[in-house]
Amino acid sequence: MSSRPENIGIKAIEIYFPSQYVEQAELEKFDGVSTGKYTIGLGQTNMSFCDDREDIYSFALTATKNLLENEYPYVDGHYSITCYTRALDAAYKAYNARETTLLARANGSNGHTEAATPNVPLDRFDYVAFHAPTCKLVAKSYARLLYNDYVANPDNELFAGVPAEVRDIDYEKSLTDKVVEKTFMGLTKKTFQERVNGGIQVATNVGNMYCGSVWGGLASVLSYTSSEALEGKRIGLFSYGSGLAATFCSFRIRGSTATISKTLDIPARLAARRAVPPATFDALCDLRKKAHLQKGYKPEGEVANIKAGTYYLEEIDEMFQRKYAIKA
Repeated sequence: MSSRPENIGIKAIEIYFPSQYVEQAELEKFDGVSTGKYTIGLGQTNMSFCDDREDIYSFALTATKNLLENEYPYVDGHYSITCYTRALDAAYKAYNARETTLLARANGSNGHTEAATPNVPLDRFDYVAFHAPTCKLVAKSYARLLYNDYVANPDNELFAGVPAEVRDIDYEKSLTDKVVEKTFMGLTKKTFQERVNGGIQVATNVGNMYCGSVWGGLASVLSYTSSEALEGKRIGLFSYGSGLAATFCSFRIRGSTATISKTLDIPARLAARRAVPPATFDALCDLRKKAHLQKGYKPEGEVANIKAGTYYLEEIDEMFQRKYAIKA
């Protein structure tokens, strides 16, 4: 009988974002909102966008094409964030329970276990990537993982400075409690920079990619952390499906990630985008509104603004069939 395959995982990854963006500081002025509402409140620097020449289908076509050519809405914000936090808590607890079961099984059969016990369970992960609706939520979520570790073992010496009232707070209140949030964001401030910040560089400069954001986070980790630093390290990953499903998983880096990083070329691709003023952004968004649910429609956006090798929409016929072309 052949041996069980080992080290099965991700061999290549691709990400696509449009070739133009709007600076969030400029958009704050254009929208007439308070300074920092987008840049600090959301943790956002730039936001990529497209006009009516591109859509989710062309994005998927371009990303798939690029990968195969390589070698290898409106939401209730407060409610949505609470759902996200509940899902994070549940997924992390399920991960911990599963790990306990596997380690017990391994110990019973003289299997391999971790060489050293971490100070807190969160220290198992050298890097963590999250589904990223906003970068600020990612920072809060990393802190929330440590809060879960605190709940499991509040007597750990690491938590000596945690306010006494936090210990007895009920779960529902903890979801929105500012003392809990501030306390554990303070405790994770240093490790966030070391373990998570590299994974939000794409989100910081592109914006919310919805279901693709967690994989954008992974691509970001691989692009902003050297292959040498990643070798043998464990990456935790939280994927969230808008309340329908969520999972927390982890994997180790085996071998070099240099080729993946070089192929992705994310820092250079971000820098090569075209910055447009908020008024242009607003006008191009109106084009997308105009195209929504239309048939017999020919896009008006400039093909010249699209990068070579990218799929773009040519027309939507009377049967709602979409025709795409590749920019030469």
